[in-house]
Amino acid sequence: MEIVISGGKVAPSTDEITTPQAAKARRIANYLPRPELLRDAVIEHNQDDNTTSIRFETTAGPIRILLPVAQGFEFHVIHDSNTGPRILGTFRGASLSVRAVAFRISEFLRTRGLK
Repeated sequence: MEIVISGGKVAPSTDEITTPQAAKARRIANYLPRPELLRDAVIEHNQDDNTTSIRFETTAGPIRILLPVAQGFEFHVIHDSNTGPRILGTFRGASLSVRAVAFRISEFLRTRGLK
């Protein structure tokens, strides 16, 4: 499932978003190694902030994997809590394949007991 945030409003995506980050997020989501991750993954396009992320509902609340905006930047793992967003971790993944990035996401969530 994909959602778009624009003008502060959240809506299901009806049109195909064609940015490079959107294409990469779809490829990463397709390679998530565990069925519960694949089933629960939501690709979120925040047009207000010009970001794309993969969101998961976890035992600790929503977790977003924010995709890098350009080559050489890091993936950010963000927890959206009642007190605001908090970065749980980062990892470099620009040179990794989408399959390796999907595995890192899965292991990050699994080793912390989030999913």
